[in-house]
Amino acid sequence: LCFTYFFGFAQEEKILQQPDIPGDIMLDLGFNSLINNSESINTKLFPSRSFGIYYLLNRKLSDQFIFNSAIGLTFEKIGFADRANYQVDDLKIISWDTLGVGELKSNILAINYLELPLEFRFYPSRTVDGEGLFVSIGGILGLKIAAKTKIKYKLDGSNFKETNTGNFGLSDFRYGMVARVGFKKVNAFVKYYMSDIWREAPVVQVTPSQFTFGINLTGF
Repeated sequence: LCFTYFFGFAQEEKILQQPDIPGDIMLDLGFNSLINNSESINTKLFPSRSFGIYYLLNRKLSDQFIFNSAIGLTFEKIGFADRANYQVDDLKIISWDTLGVGELKSNILAINYLELPLEFRFYPSRTVDGEGLFVSIGGILGLKIAAKTKIKYKLDGSNFKETNTGNFGLSDFRYGMVARVGFKKVNAFVKYYMSDIWREAPVVQVTPSQFTFGINLTGF
């Protein structure tokens, strides 16, 4: 009995407490739209989705102001409304072309970015630890890390999927602004990227930029 008691006591002493890691996980869920676009690059809203996951740290400046900095990944999709997208021929040459066969199911350009969002949040009724109603404004810096096309179509009763990776003339860096309005851990946001999506756009004299809107969940 004595041995069991002391053994159990020793085990209790060795129980590790869960570490209190500073910061939160932040998720942005939204839809993309192109600005300064041309009718030659038609897009659909619902397939043009945006998903961002970030590690967020905040610094309280006063009872009404908090500065947030974050780093993470943003996964963007641009869903095209017609058959035009980047195609790869037998010589592995990439060009903007039209898919001519099959029943088109999905036509997407997917771009992944490493991003650094920064923002100031203002709490009109003051805050202790980020609770309450707030509005915020800030900026975003992004580095393109990957891009690919994903085309799905049906031909002669069979489903086909084509995936091609490449640079596609996209800009390597992007920058923009973000505004949010929310309550506690939930907010609605809009992002406007002032930089062009393409360094060399597929259509001459077209320089579209990106506008994103959606909701955010924070605190996982």
